Amino acid sequence: MTTTTPFPSPPLRISPWALSSFWSGSAFHWLLLLLILLPADVLKFVGEDRKGTFMGLVVGIGAVMALVLPPLIGTLSDRVGKRLAFLRWGVAINVVGLAVMLFASQALGGLGGFWVYLLGYLFVQAGNNTATSPYSALIPELVPQQDRGRYSGVMGQLQAIGQLVGALLAFGLGQLGLPSAVSYVLIGVVLVGSAAITLRQVPEPPLTPQPGNHARWFLGSVGRAAAVVAVLGGAYLLLAQAVPGFSLWMAFALPVLVVVAVVVAGVLDRRGTLSMTPHPMIGERLMTVFLYQPFLWVFITRMLFSLGQYSVQPFLQYYTGDVLGQKHPGTATSIMLACIIVGSIVSAIVGGRLSDRVGRKPIIYVAGTVMAAAALSLLFAPNFVAALALALAFGLGYGAFVSVDWALGSDAMPSRATYARDMGLWHVAFVAPQLSSAPQGFLLDWGNAYGRTHDFLNMGYFIVFGIAAACFLLGVILVRNIRSVR
Repeated sequence: MTTTTPFPSPPLRISPWALSSFWSGSAFHWLLLLLILLPADVLKFVGEDRKGTFMGLVVGIGAVMALVLPPLIGTLSDRVGKRLAFLRWGVAINVVGLAVMLFASQALGGLGGFWVYLLGYLFVQAGNNTATSPYSALIPELVPQQDRGRYSGVMGQLQAIGQLVGALLAFGLGQLGLPSAVSYVLIGVVLVGSAAITLRQVPEPPLTPQPGNHARWFLGSVGRAAAVVAVLGGAYLLLAQAVPGFSLWMAFALPVLVVVAVVVAGVLDRRGTLSMTPHPMIGERLMTVFLYQPFLWVFITRMLFSLGQYSVQPFLQYYTGDVLGQKHPGTATSIMLACIIVGSIVSAIVGGRLSDRVGRKPIIYVAGTVMAAAALSLLFAPNFVAALALALAFGLGYGAFVSVDWALGSDAMPSRATYARDMGLWHVAFVAPQLSSAPQGFLLDWGNAYGRTHDFLNMGYFIVFGIAAACFLLGVILVRNIRSVR
């Protein structure tokens, strides 16, 4: 089992701004890529009628990699006793993926170009997850528990600033009529620059590596995971072709599966199967981490919030055009995102510091309720200005949530010896809901088409936004189950 040597006393003093610098660059990266570049490029490749389905497909397939890699990379990081080396290599792979996407978007067209574009996106996912999985362990490893709310708040603030700069940049580039190639280049520059700040100013945590052939273990684990994904993916594609309406059934089945998972966790908790102390074999058996009561509920609640986010986020640009009637959806989306981010900057640092005093849960109760109310209200916004006001309110809730969420997750880690692995596994709760984008995209297209023939305009948006609000509210309710955190 990987072990750690005691940190110096007093604890290492590291600038929270340097520690979270790469989170700012990564937030800039994903905002421009997911909300501005991807929707526009997918539309160019496949056309208006199939935009929702193919956009969901891109995000969903990328999420498979984001689902598999974090715990494996995290475990590898624990085994070799390194964190920052993964950040270096991950950023390099990420930049290669961006270059492939840039080439496909500028030089290719049609479905052939789309598949090259998707390949580049998979490289982006592989690199970003390689970088962020071990990086996620730095706050719980280097920051004392009583300061984690403050550090988490700075992280949330830097993420929001990265997103704000991305939204303003997208707006400016759109107004100037510059090609999307400029955005791809700037994403690479910001990503490398933010990583360089962290790498220069943050020390490598004092970890003791575990002996063994780590490369052989990792390649074998990746191979087994790829085989499972291939079998499940192949079965999904076969069923989608053989069973009429299968994709639609999967979309409607998603909320049911979430409810089932919550009920099962509740039953296990009531029966005493879950424990408030880590399992004796937690360092060797990955799934025993879910027997630790705080981690299981933190994982479930984070997944619910992410599911709400990804039910809407990939289709926000389409919402501004179809529902709000904006003639330039990309520009309108940038303005809306700027409002969300300004709100989140205001609340992020306040929420993190306040959670160190009053506890994590009260902040999440308020933040999640605001997010749910704003998501539902967007469907009834009478005009673009009203939608911007609601976006600002959503941002206030989102910033407070993000600032506290990381501290909450850090507090719920079961073992210091497996920080990177467990943070990587917790990271799955962030990215696994991206898998919902494929069925949600199909559901969006189906709902809108059905609504047009039944006098229910934009029915698809009502469905996916409603699912998002329900997930936010359920996450708020279940946070109370985390007994070790106030």
